[in-house]
Amino acid sequence: MQLTRFSDLSLRLLLYLASRDKPLETVVTVRAAAELFNVPYTHMVKVAYQLGLAGLVETAKGRGGGLRLGRRPESLRIGEIVRITEPKGGLIDCWTQPCPLREDCLLKSALDEAYEAFFRALDQYSLAQMAKTPSLQKLVQITG
Repeated sequence: MQLTRFSDLSLRLLLYLASRDKPLETVVTVRAAAELFNVPYTHMVKVAYQLGLAGLVETAKGRGGGLRLGRRPESLRIGEIVRITEPKGGLIDCWTQPCPLREDCLLKSALDEAYEAFFRALDQYSLAQMAKTPSLQKLVQITG
């Protein structure tokens, strides 16, 4: 399974916010995050907006505005984040172009089982755990 670029950027942004000493208080601008991860500002704006709608970040406009975590990093599971940021559906679509095997397909069942196992594995990790990565901690120290 491959994550979308949107999920990738969402996870990076959330990890960056969670790595702060006071993640529920420290504000980071969208522009600073975009520059840090070397992605277009417009992409990061879309990510921040959607994460705000999901309640994962709080956003504030204007002078002194920016982003901060909307929930404690210990309460956010990586699987929950990926479920929010990935398109809904599953690994294969048996309905858009109807498949004659769809009513009794072992392949679809196996792929659905693997898909759920993927999320169960990600649910074992919190955002707080992932934010303790040494290289991320160094990056935060360097960028302030």
